[in-house]
Amino acid sequence: MFKLVVFYTSCIIWSAITLFFLLFTIYAKKDGEKRPFLRSLILLVLSLTILGVQIFLEGFYVQLFQYITLALFLLFALISAIPYRNTHTLKIYPSKERFDERDVMFARGEYRPGTKKYRIYYGELHPEKKEFDDRLRELPEPCEGGAFYDRLLSSICCSEFSFISKLLEYVDGGIEGDMVELTPEEFTEHIKWFTKYLGADLVGIAPVEERYFYSHVGRGPEEWGREIKVEHKYAISFAVEMDYMMLSHAPRIHTTVESAKKYVEVAVIAIILAEYIRRLGYSARAHISESNYQAILPPFAYLAGIGELGRLGYIITREFGPRVRLGLVTTNLPLITDKPISFGVQDMCSFCTKCADNCPAQAIPSGEKTVVRGVEKWQLDYEKCYYYWKKIGTDCGLCMYTCPYSRGTNPLQNLLRRFSTLSHFARRFYLWWDDFFYGKYPRRIII
Repeated sequence: MFKLVVFYTSCIIWSAITLFFLLFTIYAKKDGEKRPFLRSLILLVLSLTILGVQIFLEGFYVQLFQYITLALFLLFALISAIPYRNTHTLKIYPSKERFDERDVMFARGEYRPGTKKYRIYYGELHPEKKEFDDRLRELPEPCEGGAFYDRLLSSICCSEFSFISKLLEYVDGGIEGDMVELTPEEFTEHIKWFTKYLGADLVGIAPVEERYFYSHVGRGPEEWGREIKVEHKYAISFAVEMDYMMLSHAPRIHTTVESAKKYVEVAVIAIILAEYIRRLGYSARAHISESNYQAILPPFAYLAGIGELGRLGYIITREFGPRVRLGLVTTNLPLITDKPISFGVQDMCSFCTKCADNCPAQAIPSGEKTVVRGVEKWQLDYEKCYYYWKKIGTDCGLCMYTCPYSRGTNPLQNLLRRFSTLSHFARRFYLWWDDFFYGKYPRRIII
């Protein structure tokens, strides 16, 4: 009887493995991923052969293999399920320091010799940055030149960003209606529904913390250098998914086409949402690209439970990894805030260095975290990153593409992502799996 149980259990296990590799092969082919397709196809044939041997052959060695299969399966399940190493959480310390938007690379790129901004910034604020920034200005703007410039696709990016710039006048405005009175719970449920109805894939509510607002205006239509005052209590943070197939072309121009498209989407969502809240009788402001950001979006996405901050400097979500673009609306509409989530990203990023290893600009640290304005994190070298962007004419995206959490959103990849949340061992296995199928260096491009 026991032998029969072992036989059927082993056959079920290998049937499940065969089915898994069959589906993985199909999805890899659909995603256009050659290496995962070929390796999965080989493993599919192997697992199918092993299953056939168990069903049609008998003997001591076949039975021994079935016992080994059952033992290894139980051991794997047990080790994967035991969280023997605590999941690390993001450490945040008290701090009142705020980042100056005038120091953002996009803002620094706009300071032209002979202008007032140029004279003040390099003469009074940061003379040490002048030499580097002058060299940076000699390169063409992203999407207007560079190694991967493409007359057709690069023009798409320019058109998308140009469209966003025309939306800047709509991000704010006066209250346009009598105050609607609902409970914070009712407002929260309704606003989350409406944000997703507009096209957001993820949405959460965070309390406004002044430390995550820029200190001074650095870009956009508002007065340069003006101190930014924080007037709202709540932050509606949301995210839209980026297409994996477009991202798979990283660092070529396709990634920037997709990135700009998503910036358009989050800008439209934010503007409509802010306008809608003002019509309900409450103050609201959209924060959009090109540039009307008064707040730094990743911290609010973290506080709203959208995801965790990863080594590559992006928010990593459960559903899509870092393959998202963020949007933000701040408001005084009474809402219920969400809590930050932790699903193993800090632990995973502590030993996974794929983004750093694959970064052609070497802008992502491969070592330990540092404390930056009260947040213990891996600090990206923005100067190296942006300089590389201008050299190639795209926003690269290799770090996002190589991140194991970024793989397509088919049911099997979703299952693997969920599996990785179980334990430290599960995350180690997840990284090994990703290295085996996709490679430690999926695309080595150095320019």
